[in-house]
Amino acid sequence: MLCFGVTHTNSSHPHSWRLIDVLSAATEYLAKNNIDSARLNAERLLAHVLGITRVDLYLRYAQPLTETERDALKDLLRRRASCEPLQYILGETEFMSLPFRVTPDVLIPRPETEILVERAIDWIRSSRKEGEDLTCLDIGTGSGAIAVSLAYLCPALQVWAVDKEASALDVTRQNAETNSVIERIRIIQLDAEQPDFSQKLERRFGIVVSNPPYVSRIELESLQTEIREHEPRAALDGGEDGLRFYRALAMFLPTILNPSGRCFLEIGATQAETVSRILLAHHTWTIEVIQDLAGMDRVLALSNQM
Repeated sequence: MLCFGVTHTNSSHPHSWRLIDVLSAATEYLAKNNIDSARLNAERLLAHVLGITRVDLYLRYAQPLTETERDALKDLLRRRASCEPLQYILGETEFMSLPFRVTPDVLIPRPETEILVERAIDWIRSSRKEGEDLTCLDIGTGSGAIAVSLAYLCPALQVWAVDKEASALDVTRQNAETNSVIERIRIIQLDAEQPDFSQKLERRFGIVVSNPPYVSRIELESLQTEIREHEPRAALDGGEDGLRFYRALAMFLPTILNPSGRCFLEIGATQAETVSRILLAHHTWTIEVIQDLAGMDRVLALSNQM
């Protein structure tokens, strides 16, 4: 009998450690610990330990696991059962069909944020004139998911990736190198909520993007354990009401965005009206609210009224 809840050594039935049997036991263990998509999680973890693909798991279903492989899998399963995110355990995730390294120093990229990237790309491709130098500013870049994706998918784009955390920028740099866009990304440690932020940038940008912290303090405590206890609080905590970053942005955005430029901001599902009001109190913007695939307000697209 396979068991992942306790230390288990020296099976008298090596056949019971076949890959397919281990996979079934791992799935059962995760399901008993209330992990959603237990089978998928078990497949990903076992494939990671063996250094093969999920498809290979089924092609090699009768392959026996060594004791070293079993011990490695047990360790990863216990971490997952304690609600540590799968992406942190694996050290990687996918965003915009590109590979990204993730560590506990950065927020795990979400599928909803792809809406922001897709709309930004649409605008860049439709608005950029032939030969025009277009530079993008990504504020609070974290893993660099937005910055790297834009640089990769828009080869003429230059990107400034800004974050206040040096540890996050290390991850950004690795992802820019992995996706071969490091030559077009300028990585800078700056805090967008400091009064001298725009002065330190010393220029305007054709496009500004950001997925900022926008979770309120009350909402933080009700988040899933995976998020609340494992993802960086600084990347989630938007202050008492979740709007702290947008208040800072409202002050400096008119000074860093080109008159003909566009800004794309991710927001919480109930924040469109409030964030729009904050921004409009400091400048006359045209604002479009963009919904995600679930029909929830997700992105604000800002442009100057012409």
